[in-house]
Amino acid sequence: MKTALRLVLSFLVMAILLTGAGCEKWVNNIDPIIGQVEDEALNDESQIPILINGVKGQFASTIDLVFLAADLLSDELGYDARLPGATYSTYPQIDEGIIVLDNYTVNAAYVNLGELRFYADDLVRRAGEISFAKEDAKNEALLWGNFFGGVARYFYAAYFGLNPNEGGGVIDGGPFIPSAEMYNLALQKFEAALPYANAYMKRVIHSLMARIYLFTEDYMNARTHAEQGLQEGDPPFQSLHNLESPNEYWRNAGHGRTQLYVSTWLLDYVKEDPAEAARIPVFPQTTKDKADTFYIQEKYATESDPIPLITWQENSLILAELDLRDGNSASALAYVNAVRASHGLAALSDLDMNGLIAERNKELFVTGIRLIDQRRFNQWHLDENAWHFLPIPESERNANPNLTGK
Repeated sequence: MKTALRLVLSFLVMAILLTGAGCEKWVNNIDPIIGQVEDEALNDESQIPILINGVKGQFASTIDLVFLAADLLSDELGYDARLPGATYSTYPQIDEGIIVLDNYTVNAAYVNLGELRFYADDLVRRAGEISFAKEDAKNEALLWGNFFGGVARYFYAAYFGLNPNEGGGVIDGGPFIPSAEMYNLALQKFEAALPYANAYMKRVIHSLMARIYLFTEDYMNARTHAEQGLQEGDPPFQSLHNLESPNEYWRNAGHGRTQLYVSTWLLDYVKEDPAEAARIPVFPQTTKDKADTFYIQEKYATESDPIPLITWQENSLILAELDLRDGNSASALAYVNAVRASHGLAALSDLDMNGLIAERNKELFVTGIRLIDQRRFNQWHLDENAWHFLPIPESERNANPNLTGK
């Protein structure tokens, strides 16, 4: 019996794919798709590559929207209407943490995240229903379905919330799931992906699990996974973008359109050590009236620049933080200096937690991490009543009986 669900294949063969340079690479050479197909027509082994590419593409359509909004809510980026091209009324709300529930920018990020979560979970479901002639095809489906299902749940836990200080999300119109529980669901998905991953992807998954355990202050498990995570020299796991679906940082906070500026406290790092421009690249932009100059991020200088989800450098900083917490400053310093060396920066002579936080700020510039670090290091910059998460949008609250009136 045919289901009512129809999947628009244009979402499933998007031109944005992912790469782990040298380890994992996919290309987009699929003929254009016309129209729609019935849901059950996709329940065939031959359709698995298309479905996998669709999940990968949806990830790339989601990460930049979520990260940019999170970086604007943090103290990393700011909005000024005097900048050329600065017209989005949704941006100052996010910048100030006073966000209406129908904020279009937040809603777009949330909708794309919901599609990513659905496509990932749907891929796992289909893998369990299709009779496969090739076990490798099933394993690929289970790897990417579980992996991106974990990424989606991690995004819900880290970035969205029901109330200003209550993080979490919902799945399939169900009840609200607080961040702690949503993080656990993400970890379960990553665990489910591990048996099907190659050596590189296993390290990617372990690094993401280490990040979650670090954020939830489970330092023992964070170390267990970080020690199995990405190693020095490993390529980053990242999204790719192109003209059809450009990098959102470039499009609205970069050379494409200058609406958001880099906060002055980050620029101070470059003033103190000009070599830090390697990690915090910016370009000047005068205001419309030529009265002031702001600096705009240039980490994503073109519409096709990739966005890292996880890097070996972040994994090393996780290990450095864990060592500092264990009182092993010498080992922590070695990890940090290896990260600095990868950018041609001089070694530090000593390191404490404040220095580690500064290194995270520089290394993880415009990668969606600062907002989470502000919360966990008690470095919040707005009024305590401001949103510390991106709000679950009004559309979800109105449609979901579990959230009605909340």
